[in-house]
Amino acid sequence: MDAGLRYDDLKATFESQASFSSRSNVARRLRETFDYLNQAFIEKSPILKNRTIIQSFATLAYRLTETQRAKGHESELLEFFTSFVDELTKQVELGQDATDRDYIQFQKTVNANIKGGARIRQEILLRKLLLHTPEFAEVFDPAAIAESGMTGQIDQLGNSIALQIGVINSAYAGVNGCDLFKPTNKTTQALTRLGKPISNHSDYQRLVDDLYFLFHEGIGNRLGNSKPKSFAEVNDLRTELQHDLDHGKKSKVAAKRKKVSSTFAKYAGAPSPATVSPDRFPLVQAGLLQAIDHDLKSLTTKFGSSSP
Repeated sequence: MDAGLRYDDLKATFESQASFSSRSNVARRLRETFDYLNQAFIEKSPILKNRTIIQSFATLAYRLTETQRAKGHESELLEFFTSFVDELTKQVELGQDATDRDYIQFQKTVNANIKGGARIRQEILLRKLLLHTPEFAEVFDPAAIAESGMTGQIDQLGNSIALQIGVINSAYAGVNGCDLFKPTNKTTQALTRLGKPISNHSDYQRLVDDLYFLFHEGIGNRLGNSKPKSFAEVNDLRTELQHDLDHGKKSKVAAKRKKVSSTFAKYAGAPSPATVSPDRFPLVQAGLLQAIDHDLKSLTTKFGSSSP
């Protein structure tokens, strides 16, 4: 994992492994990893543009194939790799205006010979994969979510959301004379809890309540029909927790259940919070906060440009 990719680093690695056996367990695992990648990259791909990217992708694939549950997910992995490189390129081109510091940190380890750079890249890739396709949590072992640094990501997102709400309120009040997000005891308490990782169903219920008070009750009708998608999804998730979905016509009940299940699956890779193991709840939280953070950045731009 810590092997550098410069000539001196590679020379030292090869010399220290002079007695490496092609029949060893490590050799077998390496063959499995590259066979798997060969099945994912069925054609020549422009995203394999440098050795650091290749090392990073191969290390993630090694971790993925450890569990012997990776078969059948090759196309999903390739789609993630392609999406990751596209977003990496976009964020790097944005420079000072980049909106996701994970990609900037990843690129810094590519540009400079940072000690531990491979481990930093692995943590970022693993975290991005789990947030991009939560179903991969079923493929990895439970330790993967902890290895991805998801708790640190949750803390960062909680702080970012609180900061942006303050910025948006100032800009919105400058034009409309009132805050967009109405401050109350409930919303104040909610903001202090957003960055604290959840670990069970009760924590999840409280998180959804907090998000509901902030992004549904807290804004009332002030956004009209322009409410961001993540805000509406929070309302869907709370509806499942607080209301009986079985009331009404069968067709409408079925539609409501499918909608709520689809919304939860988007963040959890599972149809219902009742089916999620405790280790998966931080993934759900990080996914929700990431979506809200993204939508808040759009609102920050919108109201910031319209402030007097």
